Amino acid sequence: MALFGTKETKEDKIARKTQAMMEKYGLEYLDQKDLESVRSIGYALMGNNMIELGTALSGSGVDVAKMSYLRALIEQNWIIIRQLDRLNKKIGG
Repeated sequence: MALFGTKETKEDKIARKTQAMMEKYGLEYLDQKDLESVRSIGYALMGNNMIELGTALSGSGVDVAKMSYLRALIEQNWIIIRQLDRLNKKIGG
């Protein structure tokens, strides 16, 4: 075991986080075209984490509630994407 690991590049970090997100929501079995779309969405959402943190720390209760509602919508969208993929494979397969 090395004392000093190799430094993870920004691209590797994004890829690792995107893969973890896809596994969390059960999206890793999507078609390649859909996987690329999910990755693109994931990249965009990763940048929003710091904004969410800043809003939670300094924003009003209304701002925090809005961010929570938006996060819930995003979570629901991942579920819908996964279910539509299953349905598509069942009907088309």
